[in-house]
Amino acid sequence: MPVEIDAPQREPVLEAQPLSEDLFSEFGTVIENPAPSLIPSRTCEVPPNAVQANQGSALKYLDVTNMKDLYASGTPSKQAAKAVMNMFVCAPRIFLPSDTPQVEGFFAVKILERHPYTTQTFIPLGISPSEANQSRYLVIVAPSLPPSPKDECFPVPSVTANDDPLPGRGLPDLMKIKAFIAHGSQAVTYGAGTWHAPMVAIGKTPIAFVVVQFANGVGVEDCQEVEIGRGRTGQLKVAVPDPNQNRGLWRL
Repeated sequence: MPVEIDAPQREPVLEAQPLSEDLFSEFGTVIENPAPSLIPSRTCEVPPNAVQANQGSALKYLDVTNMKDLYASGTPSKQAAKAVMNMFVCAPRIFLPSDTPQVEGFFAVKILERHPYTTQTFIPLGISPSEANQSRYLVIVAPSLPPSPKDECFPVPSVTANDDPLPGRGLPDLMKIKAFIAHGSQAVTYGAGTWHAPMVAIGKTPIAFVVVQFANGVGVEDCQEVEIGRGRTGQLKVAVPDPNQNRGLWRL
């Protein structure tokens, strides 16, 4: 059962920013080709963190994301997990209307979820950067608050992973929630325990994602959810810029 929380007591509209590794590093990893114009060959200049492969016809970028299985650190069920790879075909979401030309519409954030014992990677299939206006997706994330009685029902790992601190217990901090727009040549990994919205495809066509994570089949250990209600300032929404308009003309 999801835990119910109120919308934040702040301006309830977020502007979605372009997704980048620097801006997203607190929450996980962005996976993309760092040199899309470079054609691999035996004589090409090899970028940092890459090696030549396949007889010089490919570049292999090393450790582009870290998959983490934290189920062995202690779950109430003691049920072991396995690596799973699923496909989600996501239809574009319907926006609330906007009367601002630079804003395509507003997406209402009603659910946030987290996977406390595993990373989760979304890999879009068959979309190029040139198709970004037709097929994009929102990445909505939030850090965790300190533990409270309201989240006592949610089990979390009892140790850190490779000395990296984990969020641990705590409901999402809606005062620090962030929204990003990703294009089809970007994949994203949510860090273990990171609060995020279920996938939000935007644009004109569905997006198929391969999703890689660990799971043990125990609901509250695999996925934990909160439902966001309306606060005194209204419903929490993400403003999605119109891709056909120049950015920077509109600010909250």
